[in-house]
Amino acid sequence: MKTLALSSVALAVGIGLASTSFAQTAPGTMTPGGSMESWRMPYERGFWGHAGLSVGRAEVDVAGTDEKSDFWRLYAGGRFNNAVGLEVGGLRFGDFGQGGIETDGYGIDFALVAGFPIGANSAIFGKLGAVWARTETAGAGSERGWGPRYGIGGQLGLTPQWALRADWDRYDVKFVGGREDVDTLTLGVQYTFR
Repeated sequence: MKTLALSSVALAVGIGLASTSFAQTAPGTMTPGGSMESWRMPYERGFWGHAGLSVGRAEVDVAGTDEKSDFWRLYAGGRFNNAVGLEVGGLRFGDFGQGGIETDGYGIDFALVAGFPIGANSAIFGKLGAVWARTETAGAGSERGWGPRYGIGGQLGLTPQWALRADWDRYDVKFVGGREDVDTLTLGVQYTFR
């Protein structure tokens, strides 16, 4: 599993670096004043352009035992340019049964998304950001805090607005007794507003 994770990170970094060079050569859009606009900011009109829901499985390794639970993430995102964007999401880790003790988790995440488009509504991308998570273990208390998150994904456009999406993500989350990596594998749908 660790080899797969390292390979995934290397692929995401490679995609991110490649997409940055593509973004520099991609044509911008003309502003009303006639100048080229290559970057949009989150507070500008036209930045926010998609939303989606992904569901799947979360896995955490506790004392050598893989614990699994249901997982979902509801997110919205936008693009700085054709290759680099931002996503903000709410997530629920579900219930992990750590040695018969239930642990529940939820949080919010922020991720820079870098990749390159393939056709009108398809893409391959890598993600890097942060997650704020709260976990609660029955009878043992709760933990909360910030941690890094990264992942890779791809989407397949069905129409100019709708796409199927697959993601693998790793979240560094605080649990009672220490920090653990939560790996998620999800499938979902994404709607593009533009």
